[in-house]
Amino acid sequence: MEEQKERRFSSTFEDKAYGWIFLNGNVKKEEDLVNMCKEQIQNPQTFKEELNKSKKVLLVTAAFQKGEEHHDRHLIESFEKIGIDAGWNNGMPQNIQNLSVWTMFNTFKEKEPWLYRKYTEKQDQIKAFKQDYFIKNSRYMEMAHEITKGLSDKYPNLNMFEFYNIEKYKEDKNFFTENYDFIKGEDILREIDNLCKNQKDLDSCKELIAIIDHIIFKDAEMFDTCKFIENYFLEHSKIASCSLYNEQREDLKKRILSSATVFFYGGRVYVLVNRLRFYQLAEYFKEALENGTNTYGISAGTLCQQDKFFLNLDRFTPGGYLRASDMGMGLTSGLWVTPHAEDYNYIREADKDTLSFFSLRQVNGVVVGLSANSILLCERYKDPIDQKIYKRYTSVGNEPVLIFGIRGIKYEMKKYSQIIIEGTKFYNGKPMIGEKEDIEELEKNLLK
Repeated sequence: MEEQKERRFSSTFEDKAYGWIFLNGNVKKEEDLVNMCKEQIQNPQTFKEELNKSKKVLLVTAAFQKGEEHHDRHLIESFEKIGIDAGWNNGMPQNIQNLSVWTMFNTFKEKEPWLYRKYTEKQDQIKAFKQDYFIKNSRYMEMAHEITKGLSDKYPNLNMFEFYNIEKYKEDKNFFTENYDFIKGEDILREIDNLCKNQKDLDSCKELIAIIDHIIFKDAEMFDTCKFIENYFLEHSKIASCSLYNEQREDLKKRILSSATVFFYGGRVYVLVNRLRFYQLAEYFKEALENGTNTYGISAGTLCQQDKFFLNLDRFTPGGYLRASDMGMGLTSGLWVTPHAEDYNYIREADKDTLSFFSLRQVNGVVVGLSANSILLCERYKDPIDQKIYKRYTSVGNEPVLIFGIRGIKYEMKKYSQIIIEGTKFYNGKPMIGEKEDIEELEKNLLK
């Protein structure tokens, strides 16, 4: 009996080895996420007793509208309602603090105008480069869809996924029938056979492959170039020698590392990530996670925790092309998360080709969609059986987490189902979704 107890398997919220990261799409009210995660906020389970005792909360509201960073009284009240002591002293909360990074940046801007001008020059270079990238890429995207449409008219059971992979897998045609029933699979195989017999259409597929590969290359080049420009600024502006900058960074570091819970709120994502990167805060947030501090993200606050975010679904909207592409802090990896996934028609009603194209561009990662009441929990835990550290990505909200597959299919993750990707316990070289019962069965088989 004692041996069975020791050889249990780990489940969600157990065997914590790193701070929990809760990613949400777009709750209607900020307090909703607080209420959904009340138990974890009240009992943060960090690796430092003083943090567990204080339950200190840090608010990151730099994405709010200009001048509204400290319009946070309603946020403080949402934590007070679940029993977190704000520690009021002379009208200021000491135990629920605001990172105030937007305000600090404005102070820096006023007191260090020369360095601020250098920063602005850097930002202007990045904006100009991105604008050129988007204009040029938009034509390639149009060409990709034009070719796909022409092929789809002749082969209605095939879509961009099949056309893009035909050269690679034409000798292994069963690759294309995965996840389809027998009847649908037969239709696909028949059309693939016909396609392989038509050299002109195969040439069109080769052109499509070249275009998509070029777009993927340019996407990577965009991120690399922006990172190079930013690193060049940090090195050559000598900002690390500025006493005010270092004083501010030290103050921000103290606020981050003294918190048991960090809430990243939504709003203007570019402003948020630019301020966080300006002060190079990623290393401090990673240190906080190593201490067991939990982070929570809403909309822009979810995006900023990723290594990179890329929301270009290449659909024209009244506001123009969706162009939110930038670098985050790298607190999570292996995911490309899209908040507001059920808010926009071009995501909710996207056809297979659009979803496939979107997912194909997000290389080396799974494309995740989050809505108002969906939450993806990202964990690292120490397995009680083999004592190894694994990652775990679990749907824990009241609405499904969406997965956009490269085949153009949108999957809904049931509550407590998991994304199986590199770094997770049962990853076998291929991304998968494991439902709660499947994971439990795999764990039980290991105990036999």
